[in-house]
Amino acid sequence: MKRIIHRLRLELTAFVLSCFLNVISFAQDKGLDVSYPAQQLSTSKINFQKLDFKTKAGIFPAFDRNLKTPVIDLTDTFLPKQSNFPSLRNEQAGIWKKIGRAELFIGGAELIGITVLILSPKEVTGWSPDWTQDAWRNMKRSLSTPPVWDDDDWQLNYIGHPIAGSYYYNSLRSQNASIFHSFLFATAQSFIWEYFIEATAEKPSIQDLIVTPIAGAVLGESAHRLTTNMRRNGFNFFEKVFVIIFNPMFVLNNGFGPRFNPVRQKQGF
Repeated sequence: MKRIIHRLRLELTAFVLSCFLNVISFAQDKGLDVSYPAQQLSTSKINFQKLDFKTKAGIFPAFDRNLKTPVIDLTDTFLPKQSNFPSLRNEQAGIWKKIGRAELFIGGAELIGITVLILSPKEVTGWSPDWTQDAWRNMKRSLSTPPVWDDDDWQLNYIGHPIAGSYYYNSLRSQNASIFHSFLFATAQSFIWEYFIEATAEKPSIQDLIVTPIAGAVLGESAHRLTTNMRRNGFNFFEKVFVIIFNPMFVLNNGFGPRFNPVRQKQGF
């Protein structure tokens, strides 16, 4: 009963935190979504009462020196305010190139993760002492039987897996992939981890297959939007710290340099 209460509290806390992050992101989007009157057509500023059409017989008005016409300034009329805004890495690339780069990072991280678990004490993982001998048999068993409800600690199931899912998600999203593609990638990576990596030691977990991609996408999209809002005017020191902690895949894909990010301008007072 206590474990159920702990899980409910954690799920509620994660939900509230996610809502809070989304509200902040939405507020920042609204605050930065402003129109620029200077970008409207300059013809709206023409005062036609000041046009002095003084013509003479037999003289076409265009050749009359007394004809006064305003100078129309079309500077930045049709261009966005930041026409040289840098793109994210692989922003214009195809989806498979983005997946290939994301898999390079995530696959490497999963290999490191399984190595850490293998070397961890068996009291922590709960795996069999003869893991190396049982790995292949366990994987075949996992593929032939349905997943189970595991008894791992709630910190691992409801904190660790959502964080891992957000990394899966943003490894693709930080290359400007769509929400749909990023969610599918996170789902596929969760499936690979449960059925081909962790399955060498234990059966796939029902809650891990659900929580990792869904909660990971919610947390990942919140972190992505906050990162995008910070990126618009260049990152300051504290924003860089935030991104490194909550969205490290953005740093691996784009870094903080001027190639993929705007240069922060000094604010004058």
